[in-house]
Parts: sequence; C-alpha cells; structure tokens
Amino acid sequence: MTKNNFGYLSISELQKLYINKEISPVEVINETLENIESLNEKLNAFVTITNDYAIQKAKEIEKKILNGEKLNLLSGIPIPIKDVEPMKGVRCTFGSLPRDVIANEDSMVVRRVKQFDGIIIGKTNTPEYGQAATSDNRVFGSTYNPWGIGLTSGGSSGGSAASVAAGITSISQGGDGGGSIRIPASFCGVYGIKPTQGRIPRIVNGSVKYNVVNNAISGPITRYVEDSAILLKALSGFSEEGEYVTISESPLKGEIKTNNRNFKIGYSKTIGGALIEEDVSSVIQASVSKYQNEYKAHVEEINFYPESIEEIYNVFFDFFCTKGYASDPELIDNPKIKSNITDYLLRNWEHGKKVTGSRLFECYNKIGYYRDYLNNFFEKYDFLITPTMATTAFEVNNPPKKINGKDVNDELWDFTPFTYYFNMTGNPAATIPVGFDKNNLPIGLQVVGKMGKEFEVLEISKEFENIFNWPQNKSNISI
Repeated sequence: MTKNNFGYLSISELQKLYINKEISPVEVINETLENIESLNEKLNAFVTITNDYAIQKAKEIEKKILNGEKLNLLSGIPIPIKDVEPMKGVRCTFGSLPRDVIANEDSMVVRRVKQFDGIIIGKTNTPEYGQAATSDNRVFGSTYNPWGIGLTSGGSSGGSAASVAAGITSISQGGDGGGSIRIPASFCGVYGIKPTQGRIPRIVNGSVKYNVVNNAISGPITRYVEDSAILLKALSGFSEEGEYVTISESPLKGEIKTNNRNFKIGYSKTIGGALIEEDVSSVIQASVSKYQNEYKAHVEEINFYPESIEEIYNVFFDFFCTKGYASDPELIDNPKIKSNITDYLLRNWEHGKKVTGSRLFECYNKIGYYRDYLNNFFEKYDFLITPTMATTAFEVNNPPKKINGKDVNDELWDFTPFTYYFNMTGNPAATIPVGFDKNNLPIGLQVVGKMGKEFEVLEISKEFENIFNWPQNKSNISI
C-alpha cells in the first residue's frame, strides 16, 4: 500500500504539486492503479481498468508540464467513468450480459474528460442499464460500500461513489436518472450533484434526440465541493450533437463564493409524506439547525407535498419504465436475450411495455404540474432542503421491508423517495454528507436549487462542507 494518499487530495492540490514539480502524473496514476488492485477485490467498484491508456496519458501530461504548458481543468487527475459511457476501444457493458461490447466511439462525457486532460483509469460498476438504486448486475455482481463490506454502495453510480469514498480517487463521473448520483453518494458519505436538465449534453440518435423530458444526466461525485464545480465546468456546454433539451449557454463559469447571503430556505422533513428512519431524520434536523446558526440563514420548516409519495412514485415509475423499454425493447421481446437480463430490468420493462398511451399522457401532465409546484416554491425560497435518503446503506440484495417500523410499498424504491421528483422537474440537486447513524453509516442531506443555478447549490454546499468537514472522513475500507 502506498503512503501518499493522492486520492484524498483535491484537484487544485494535486495540480499545485504538479506545477511545483513535487510529484508527477505518472506517480499519481501508478498509485491509483495500485490502490485499485488492493481494494477492488473487496469493493468490486471497478469493472474495467484502463492501465495502459492511463499510464500513457500520464506520460503525455507529464511532458506538457515539463514543457511549461498551462494546465487544463482536469490535467493529470485520475477519474473513473461509469460503465454506461462508451470509451472507444474499451469494453462497455451497461451492466448487461446481452450488451457487453467493445465501444466504437467515445460518449460526450468521455470526449470532454479527454479534452481537458483528465486521465480515465477505468469503468465503474452499475446496475443493468442503470435500472436500479443499487449496483448489482449479472456481468460483474455487486459493488460494496467502503463503510461496510456486505453493504450496498447504492446505485446506479455505485462504483463511482465507492471509488471516492475509499480514497482511490478524489473525483468520479456518475449519471442520475432517478437519484443515481445522489443515492450512492449519500450511502457512501461523499458529495454528488445532479446538474440542471440539459446542462451536460448527451449524444443520442433518432427521435429520442427531441424528447423534451430527459430525466437522466451525467454529473460529478467528489470528495470536495470545489472539485464538483471543476468537473461540471469541463462537462458542460452546448453541442450540436446533444439532445433537444441541451442548454445553449457556454460552459459553466465562475468560482464558488461563500459570502453569507442570508439564504431563505424551505426545509421539509419528507416529501409527500414518505417514510424515513428516525435517526436519519434527526441527523438532518440537527444539521439544518447547525447551518442556520452558523450562517444566519432564514430556514422555514415546510411540508413539501405536491402529492402523496405513492402518486409521485407511480408517475415516475410509469414514465421511467416506459422510457427504458422504448430504449431497447429487444431485451425483453427476444426470448433468446430475455433469459440473460436481471430480474429488476425485466420487471421494469415489462411494466413499461404495459403502460398505455393515455396513462403516459397523464404522466407528462403530472410532470408539468410537479415543475409548476416547484417553480412556485422558488418564488418564495432560494433552496429546498430535504433528506437525501430514507435509510442508510443496507445489506446487498436485502433492501428494507420496513422503514421506521412501517411496511414499505416497493422494496426496490421506497428507501429513495426524495430523489426522483427532481429528475422529473430537472432542477439541480446535491447530496451533502452531514453525519452518521447509530451504526456509523453516512447520512446525506439534499439541497435543491432553481433551474440553472448549479453554482448557488455549490455555494451552499461549500458552506455545509465548511461546517461538517466531511473530506477528512475516512471509510472503514480505504487507503
């Protein structure tokens, strides 16, 4: 085990060491690869490791530094990519046995990481097609939580969150279609932010390009808030190849400032009456009070209740499953392929196949209503704060059947009732580590901002970081 712990250094700290010639990108990549080899047998976070590519890229960046070239946003920084993002010449599985291929092109995310000289060190585990809130599939198995082997890392960006929580890398790339950045970041005790819908373009084909409700978007999972800002800058910006909802502005600009602007915050203990474990709720309550006292913010406790959580879930699940089935119907329609897919994907897409046109029309109407409800909320408040999760991490393949002593409706989704609403509205939303439960498992607080206001979300996140100093936390299984 090496001793430098580069995975705990921020982007700016690493790049300062590069500029001062104190370390080289080759040293950092070699240590990162050593730590993957040491820890991945326990975590199963990485499913493909790009050793040769990473070392070659590190040598190229080292040469640029020695030649005095100006560093890019991600120069020399190791970054894992979620295994739903194709990287040319590298295995890409989408967590799916029938779709396990060598990619013939780079995704937009991969292109931009390369453009800004980030060093892709490998692909991280995900559920099949990102269709679950835990990272389990039939290709690679389950990803475990660095805070406790045997526990889930969450999903669908579970491998990416585990890499950061274990100190292998300080940043990683994830994607969020129903909470898939925020869920694992919360379970693993790190920071994650879902950007505004359309902030980061995706290359899509056919009529999907013109879908006006894209619930899924790429985004950062990091140890430090500032690093999420840097990665967002690198990934954002308009592209002609992007889908219809891509924001036409130039890439995000600016710096995080914590200038004590006396934010007005609406804090809701739940959404739509969703169940939540008492120790999670109490930690969130205490953290909000601590923030309010520290920064003199105006916090008003509210009841965020656009509809019951059962109805919100039904709208999301019908939309989510219909979209999933439409993306690749052969997975369940072809009997030869169907036997190789996961139970949760089969369940989701068979459900999506049965959703009627009239029901889908009503789902779109409800999504419009949810957006209007949140827009009205933001006429009065700067931010919405809620819990990120209803529970902390649980045993792999054993989601809670009860939450706070009450039976759940859907074991696969009821532990995450606070995330998917904001995939339907498209607002930026982040999860912030604010404490631990009685078993010393991380608890995340969710901050939701106005459309297009990622930097405001990052700024309040940084204020929470100043209070709770979570980057200093080390998980039980870490370097």
